[in-house]
Amino acid sequence: MLRFDREVLLITGGAGGIGSAAAHYFLERGARVAIADTDATKLEQVRRDLRAYGDRLFGIEVTVAHPDGANRIVHAAVSKFRTLSVLINNAAVVRDNLALRMPAEQFDEVIATNLSGAFYCAKAAVPHMIRGGGGRVINMISASAIAGNPGQSNYAAAKGGLLAMTLTWSKEWAKYGITVNAVIPAAWTGMSEQIPERVLLGVFGEDKVREMRSRKPSQVAPLLGYLVSPAARDVTGQCLSIAGRRLSVWGYGKPVLEMESRDERWDEEEIAERIEAMGPPWQHPGPSVL
Repeated sequence: MLRFDREVLLITGGAGGIGSAAAHYFLERGARVAIADTDATKLEQVRRDLRAYGDRLFGIEVTVAHPDGANRIVHAAVSKFRTLSVLINNAAVVRDNLALRMPAEQFDEVIATNLSGAFYCAKAAVPHMIRGGGGRVINMISASAIAGNPGQSNYAAAKGGLLAMTLTWSKEWAKYGITVNAVIPAAWTGMSEQIPERVLLGVFGEDKVREMRSRKPSQVAPLLGYLVSPAARDVTGQCLSIAGRRLSVWGYGKPVLEMESRDERWDEEEIAERIEAMGPPWQHPGPSVL
């Protein structure tokens, strides 16, 4: 069993399924863990469930959707444990709606928590990692960030932005010994339960929904453990997915095909001709994803 006795983690959204499973995983292996969440009832339940780990677990009720909240979370964690070496940006909300029906408030709320909140937390936490000689930032995203998903303009945009920040931060903070990676955690959680059954069955079918329901939050934790471990000291700017027994490494940032014009510049007719030669469909966004 890996040990993380020297690590101090801050997990946002720490009272949810994936967040609490991650807290349990790292506490069991010797780490000190601060969790932050807006749900006081769930936060207290996690404290009770993990009380065996004593003062190595610290919880705070606060939102990451505002800079003051993020600063408060980080300050509380550092005040408690004197340092901070790992940030897991896991806090998220879902407010699904078709784009033309989505009120601005729904869009803004998801962006504020899922995207801006991760930025605020990283901005507050990373200076402590720099002073400590290095660290890890793990951003929890979604397949909808890459493949899109009907009804999730806000969620997909937020998670796509978080993937873009992952790539940017990995370049900015490499010189400080800080790795930054994205994880797509396909697990059945309380957030998943918010999706109406008829929608799930209509999009995925009964067999796929049964498979999705079988994926446990605890199955995500070992991938987080790997990214925090010494084995991943040189792994940065990557996007990995874990879905039950299936582990995936996602590729992005490269063209699938490159062509050169026959003349000095392209014209519309040649573009149409060359694209058509690729055969239909030359690009497809893929099926809906959870």
